[in-house]
Amino acid sequence: ASGVHALDNACPHEGYGLVTGALDGELVTCQWHNWKFDAATGQCLMGEEDVACHQVAIAEDGDISVTVTDPTDEERREVLWPSLESAIAKVYAGQMSRDAIRLLDAGAAVPDVMWAGLEYSLPRNEWGPGHQLALAADCLTTAMKRSDDDQALPLLQGVFGLSEEALGHAPRAVPAPDASIDLPTAVEAEEADGAMAAAAALAAGDPNDALAAFIEVVSQHHLDYGHGAIYTQKAFEILDIVGWERASTLLPHLANSLTLGTREDVLPYMRKAARAIDAVDLDALAAAKRSADWTLSTELVDLLLDAEDAPIDEAVAAALDGAGIEGLLDALSIGSARRLLRYDLDIEFEPEERFGWLDITHALTNVRAARWAWDVMPGPHSARIVLFAVWLLFDSGRAERRNGAQPEPAVEPATGDLVALARRKDEPGALAAVAAAGPACGPELLNAAFADPSGAFIVIAHLVKLTWAAMEETETTGSMLPLLAAARYVAAPRTERFVARNVSAALDFIQTGQPPRR
Repeated sequence: ASGVHALDNACPHEGYGLVTGALDGELVTCQWHNWKFDAATGQCLMGEEDVACHQVAIAEDGDISVTVTDPTDEERREVLWPSLESAIAKVYAGQMSRDAIRLLDAGAAVPDVMWAGLEYSLPRNEWGPGHQLALAADCLTTAMKRSDDDQALPLLQGVFGLSEEALGHAPRAVPAPDASIDLPTAVEAEEADGAMAAAAALAAGDPNDALAAFIEVVSQHHLDYGHGAIYTQKAFEILDIVGWERASTLLPHLANSLTLGTREDVLPYMRKAARAIDAVDLDALAAAKRSADWTLSTELVDLLLDAEDAPIDEAVAAALDGAGIEGLLDALSIGSARRLLRYDLDIEFEPEERFGWLDITHALTNVRAARWAWDVMPGPHSARIVLFAVWLLFDSGRAERRNGAQPEPAVEPATGDLVALARRKDEPGALAAVAAAGPACGPELLNAAFADPSGAFIVIAHLVKLTWAAMEETETTGSMLPLLAAARYVAAPRTERFVARNVSAALDFIQTGQPPRR
């Protein structure tokens, strides 16, 4: 080496001692995992994080002294923020975890750590943000409700999802704000740049104006199997936590996603229901109030769940006849939970059945998004979103209509460790544990969803999204059915990679030239 240098002994990777490694000139190698560092500066030359380097003084008599000065929290954060961004860009889960936890230890705020992932990821989604946005919202909400070490896992699940989905994508620039552009008009015309410019202008103004504009956009079409409403809900929930001053980064990309989403109401399979929705007097529907003596009946839920055609007129009649929008949402919530509880697992792994359990979860998460829209901005636009949820509950039954439904499980309460039961895929045990614990089981069910029960990002996103929707719907409706439905999805076997299903679909299409069966 060129002189005497002093480094921390602990390798920043996993803490093994560098003194057990090798020194070759200026190169220090940790023998455990072959990380390599510059002895003079501590810079990591192979691996991820740098190792701390300390000042060395050599006296005339040859005595060597090392001055170890612990950096301030501010100095630590200055080093860690760019390191975290580098880890996010490379999808290095270990480095992300270490940097995030070190940042929290140095006084960084949980929302700022999640925002680092969002700020990097949002521009790097060609078609706009999707499930990674929804997962980030639910993970951030979870982390904010926890404290100390319990915040780390949900926070990092969200950051990792943002990182994974941004890999390999170039950032998309946001056009300059343009308040002369009407957001709903630009989205309807599929003018993505105009929609992004309009959203940027809204982000600089009153949050309520932006909220109203985005809810109107979501009400124009049933987008991407309900995801338009879900992503809008999650985006505004994120902004409630991280601060409206960051809306100029988030909302333009949300507008891009909504502009490019599939408009299912113009497709043949939804056209009849769309005509029925268009014929509804939305002002009258929005004005309908829940009667004081109205109670949710099994008959209404059965009607919504088992109709042979999308029951738009019947749903409107129920709302006008005393249920109101709130009662209709309760019925949709219970119906969506029952759909999940009676799903026939025998068809889950059949490649030719391309509508599976993950798809059916959207019925409940979309009901939650529709309820959010109604709660934050009741009116005709939100009422129309609720009618889209009526159609989605109907459509989520298409596998049942082809294959039949299994009986809803009879559940006897019995205590149990939900995380362990879910890991063992003990569906009856998980249902029994949820029934025994009651609504208080929600955080433990979330832990089961966060505990890496799947190697697929898309499955983790749906596990967390469904569990959060179920927790909120159980609280709102007073029924345990949403939580039981989520527990069944978390604990039962399910398709996770979708390779076999896609191969089967590709073979059918290439060999027959026919589109897939819905």
